[in-house]
Amino acid sequence: MINVVIDTCVIIHIVRDSPTGKNCLVQLASIDPNPNIIISVVTKAELESFSRQNNWGENKLAKLNTFFQIATVIDIKSADNKLMEGYAFVDSYSKGRLPDPSGNLLSGSSKKMGKNDLWIAATAFALGVSLMTTDGDFDHLNGKLLNVIKVK
Repeated sequence: MINVVIDTCVIIHIVRDSPTGKNCLVQLASIDPNPNIIISVVTKAELESFSRQNNWGENKLAKLNTFFQIATVIDIKSADNKLMEGYAFVDSYSKGRLPDPSGNLLSGSSKKMGKNDLWIAATAFALGVSLMTTDGDFDHLNGKLLNVIKVK
């Protein structure tokens, strides 16, 4: 069973049954027929807010709740040193302020990230697993700090 952190946008596409959502499911199945889907508690909160803002009906809410039941939700806890370190690495790298082992700043990484995306990326980083998304918010991390699976 392969572990994969799923970004908020992926779940929205899946719940909406969009073509991109269908592509996400195909991609997940190609990685592993029974992947362990992991989400950050930040993703869960974003989805709760998004579903309310968009007045999702019973069918979409049922799909969302099923997703919550099968996913492993990673909470933000100050005692989780790996997660805190992951956040620090991703944030420092994204601001172009992370030095390599020689003390030189890693180049090509400066990109402003939203705080929720930082936590989602930190979750994947701390767990050492791939991150699936449909947007470009994590592109600068791909192949540097994370393996980003971008689905269209």
